[in-house]
Amino acid sequence: MATTTRADTGTREEYLNLHRWMCMAKALDDRMHILVKQGRAPFVGSSRGHEGIQVAATAALGPDDWLVPHYRALANAIVRGLTMKEWMLAVFAKAGDPLSAGRNLPGGCYSYHALKIAPVSQVVASWIPKAAGIAYAAKLRGDGSVTLCTFGDGATSMGEFHEGVNFAAVHRLPVVFVCENNSYAISVPIRLQMANPNIAERAAGYGISGLTIDGTDVPKCYAAVQEAVARARSGEGPTLIEAKVWRINSHTSEDNQGKYRTKEELAEAARHDPIVRFTDWLVERRWITAEGAAEVQATCDREASDAADWAEQQPDPLPEDALKNVFA
Repeated sequence: MATTTRADTGTREEYLNLHRWMCMAKALDDRMHILVKQGRAPFVGSSRGHEGIQVAATAALGPDDWLVPHYRALANAIVRGLTMKEWMLAVFAKAGDPLSAGRNLPGGCYSYHALKIAPVSQVVASWIPKAAGIAYAAKLRGDGSVTLCTFGDGATSMGEFHEGVNFAAVHRLPVVFVCENNSYAISVPIRLQMANPNIAERAAGYGISGLTIDGTDVPKCYAAVQEAVARARSGEGPTLIEAKVWRINSHTSEDNQGKYRTKEELAEAARHDPIVRFTDWLVERRWITAEGAAEVQATCDREASDAADWAEQQPDPLPEDALKNVFA
């Protein structure tokens, strides 16, 4: 296990794109919380605090690569090309929802084949062997594609984590595993999940590369995943990346983290907002001004609000389509 020290490798344009995608994710997240409070939407699985590693990791992929995300992966999907209107169609469970045709909780269970986003599942860790399978198929076909699989620290306590990572390691598959370690499996702190809180150290047991990074440091995340994707594509096998992040919001809108996290801890989490940190980094390099960054966020906020209002007015699914594409 190692900690990456590679310098950032992105261009100004790439980094400004990462910043905009992070702002889009925050705007949608904030809007969904408002909709839930208004009784207009059912549920939010917040990605606040995770946006840095999510946009950086997904931006490291090529157009023919696959994303196998967990259910807190809004920013990942945005980078792959998901629009605000498409996301809001899912939030309001409308017929035009391209993720699940209005059949599932927003962000909970969906797929988007055109964007090479594999089906998301709420069964924790169940998608990790699936990612290994997609990578195995890519190796058999020789198509050169890489699979990115994301999950939380709680998923690493499941048997599917071992099965998927071990299979990928044995067959030297082109897959990058990214654990977004926010130190909580819903309400269970990491000290009650595992004796060794450094998840990347497990990579040695599988004979693969492993590294721990600060998941709020966008340039370092981008460089680390770029390197892991390059190794996977060149036939060097999987990498297990552990991105340490802070969960800013509750696990979901159904959860109250104030019951198990102290006020001091919540205040500390807010101080580790990756959007604020990355904005400061861009401002220091004079690649954007503080006023320009604020305008990007304000524009995204307006677009998220407009997308919600538009999506709410779209047609509902037809009752006779309820069993369409359901085979058992």
